[in-house]
Amino acid sequence: MRIQLHGQFMVVVDGRVVQGRLPGRRARMLVAYLADRPRPIERTALMEVLWEPGPPGPGGPRVFDALLSKTRAVLRPVEIRGRDAVNLVVPPGGLVDATTAAMALHEAEAAAGVRDWRRAWAHALSAVFVTQREFLPGFTGEWVARRRDEARLAHTAATACYAEACLELGGSELASAERCARRLLADDPLGERGYRLLMRAVAGRGDRAAALAVYQQLRRTLRDELGVSPDRRSTELNRALLAGEV
Repeated sequence: MRIQLHGQFMVVVDGRVVQGRLPGRRARMLVAYLADRPRPIERTALMEVLWEPGPPGPGGPRVFDALLSKTRAVLRPVEIRGRDAVNLVVPPGGLVDATTAAMALHEAEAAAGVRDWRRAWAHALSAVFVTQREFLPGFTGEWVARRRDEARLAHTAATACYAEACLELGGSELASAERCARRLLADDPLGERGYRLLMRAVAGRGDRAAALAVYQQLRRTLRDELGVSPDRRSTELNRALLAGEV
């Protein structure tokens, strides 16, 4: 089984693409919500998500039972277990891309913490690959909006971790580090980590003057937008550049 929540929603069971056979919008939301949560979900909580923004109403339980039965039939042999609490059982070897990305980001940051840059590079790249696509485009609801925000934060963290690994590995990876740093700044012009990564990447290709100019850009931006100065890590990197230590 394979479920794709980032980018076009897709459900593949035994090599068959089946999301088009799911009985409507609520069935697609049902599968997506269960796939994104490994633990059983209380029936009432699940109904609230599926019926949002309105309440299920008196006929909700009966409609939910029919929806669940039809969805189970489409997904067989993959199981949706339970009645009062429901969960999707992803079989061994099955993949949910959002779960894979979250695990990859965790592994990348753990590897970076022990300076295993080759492993950090590989896991961070995997997380970037998934999270660069929007979470459930075309779906609506409070849960979807919240998960999109979380996915954007995960993408930023994965991109920064990947850039850091590229800088530490050096060589041909420096260009990737610079591209990622510029992408981080495009997404968050006030994010100091992006500036620091860009300073190091530009200095790594031998242009110390350009790296110092990036710091001045950071200083002006923070002063004009927030009325503050760069933090200690940024100022120390600037001093190291001035001293020729980077």
